[in-house]
Amino acid sequence: MHLEPVPRLEWSLATEIHPLVDEPARPAALRNSWIHTAPEEQVLELFRRLQGARRRLPAPWWLRALDRGELPSRARAFELEDEVHTLLTGRPGWVFVPWRALGEVGYWEYGPSDRGPMKAPTTVLFTDQHPGWVHVFAAHRDTSPLPVPVDRAPGLLSALPQIESW
Repeated sequence: MHLEPVPRLEWSLATEIHPLVDEPARPAALRNSWIHTAPEEQVLELFRRLQGARRRLPAPWWLRALDRGELPSRARAFELEDEVHTLLTGRPGWVFVPWRALGEVGYWEYGPSDRGPMKAPTTVLFTDQHPGWVHVFAAHRDTSPLPVPVDRAPGLLSALPQIESW
């Protein structure tokens, strides 16, 4: 018998969240997979080895940013996620949704924006597409609106009056 490595399977196992007793109410509760707990250099090494030139490996926003040298550490990324979580869940109407892509933190929805004829509420999520790390999507009907880039928790705080009026 000849065995060959299956990179996607190896990565899937590395990003798999271990069974949770309750539905996670905060991002920190989702940080129990190998990529969240193993030494940071090992995580980066595996990511770089498996990702290859095509750069299509599903990964959390922070790992892609860390790989490019745009974040100082995984711990800093977790601080940023926790800051946004504390900000939003400390305000009425915001709820944390723990489901997203492989290894991702989840996102936050603004409940009051979830009304007819809207099909999706106002949503805040993390991204590696800009150095503010946060995207906001306005409540929408059919097609998704373009993301509004926001600069971390401080930028989000200053934009919330407008965001909550959408």
